[in-house]
Amino acid sequence: TVAFYLISEYNVDNYLGAILTGLAYVVPVFLLEYIKFKTYKKPSTGLDFGLKNKFNVERVVIKLIGLYFTLALVAIFYWLFPIYSSDYYTTYWILAKSLLKIIVFGSIPYFFILDRFLVEPEESYWKVGMIVLGRWKKTNAGGLKNHFLGWLIKAFFLPLMFVSLCGNIGFMKEHPFSMVFEQGNFARFFDYMYNFVYTVDLAVIFVGYILTLRIFDSHIRSVEPSFLGWFVALQCYQPFWGFISSNYLSYDSGYSWGQWLWEYQNLYILWGAIILILLSIYSLSSLYFGLRFSNLTNRGILTNGPYRYMRHPAYVSKNISWWLMSIPFISQQGFLVGLKHCLLLLFVNIIYYLRAKTEERHLSQDPTYVQYATVMNEIGIFRVLFKVLPFLKYSPGKLVNRT
Repeated sequence: TVAFYLISEYNVDNYLGAILTGLAYVVPVFLLEYIKFKTYKKPSTGLDFGLKNKFNVERVVIKLIGLYFTLALVAIFYWLFPIYSSDYYTTYWILAKSLLKIIVFGSIPYFFILDRFLVEPEESYWKVGMIVLGRWKKTNAGGLKNHFLGWLIKAFFLPLMFVSLCGNIGFMKEHPFSMVFEQGNFARFFDYMYNFVYTVDLAVIFVGYILTLRIFDSHIRSVEPSFLGWFVALQCYQPFWGFISSNYLSYDSGYSWGQWLWEYQNLYILWGAIILILLSIYSLSSLYFGLRFSNLTNRGILTNGPYRYMRHPAYVSKNISWWLMSIPFISQQGFLVGLKHCLLLLFVNIIYYLRAKTEERHLSQDPTYVQYATVMNEIGIFRVLFKVLPFLKYSPGKLVNRT
């Protein structure tokens, strides 16, 4: 909130505003995790600060070669696909140039320091470096699939999220608090809070994709292994969503909840407040990831915040909010058109259901998730619903066997 106020008050440009928003989030989270929770000491980091491996310059140099080779592959990915040459990604390229300098030079002391404390010092960057040097016979390829897919995920999602964040910063800048909280203007308040929630969410995601580091315990443990998992996840993001939503799943008639309820102000405010609550749950679901948000990966199992009450709170709240915002069941063009829009939105819901199921199949490789999801079958807020719709219930045996 303070960051948004400063951005608006001093007319900070969208790019710097996005950076400032990310810093406003990451600094307190970093201090909380390191001072209170001492994240760097967790066994899941793969670090042991009492270990102190023998200083090995050759191993670190090989890791750096592996990192730089990986960055070269990312550069080829961006060069290969024309979409990344469009003006839409201009702000991302400003960020990418700065990140490249930080990674190239910052990785040198980072690798030298952490190499001494790694429980398994010959990790994925070392393996990639060994392959680049033609020494593949002296290593095994275990973990390389996760390595390259993890970087592919970062390369795809980071530009999308950062550019979207910059766009949202523009809205926040143009709508200062003095205008937003004008007495009696709930419509203006709703528009501001709607964008506020999504801007916070994008800031969390932006930070999550940048800080994929062991020292923060935010590294990737594993990557979604199935084609179906990748397919349904990518359908929810541009450019894929633009194609599928306009050609196949166009459920929005253009007649919104605001138009429907405008003449009934009390009901209008109540309906809008429910939507904002749902979207707040969606944003909180991202916030509780700390520095670990990422699609298609396991970077640690989350069991607190909204996840304490249900599995997949982000998907549940977001999908319900779409029904309340687009009101496909109310059509000015007749019953059949309304029915069509309901079925189309239901197909969107099914995509997210498949996302949830493929994620659970992936996360079920982690015993912590199996324990968490099994407990949620008994204490989650939807436990009664599982009796009516048993396919929504978590079934660890089936999911693990299909992995």
